[in-house]
Amino acid sequence: MALNKHSLKADKIADLYRAAFYLANGSKEIAISFLQKSGEEFRSMNLKGRRNQIFWAEKILDRFQKLKYSLI
Repeated sequence: MALNKHSLKADKIADLYRAAFYLANGSKEIAISFLQKSGEEFRSMNLKGRRNQIFWAEKILDRFQKLKYSLI
């Protein structure tokens, strides 16, 4: 499925994917900036430690998948 390049909702969904990618790769600051751009809120995110970062990257990807398929 291709996302519409001129859609604000598609941009927010893509920012979620980018946030998960950078968080999984260990770039917390970049991931947080993309997460803020997406407008999605994740309560009580603890990003201390590698396991927590991977856990939250998976949670962000879950939200990405849910929103991506809601566009169809």
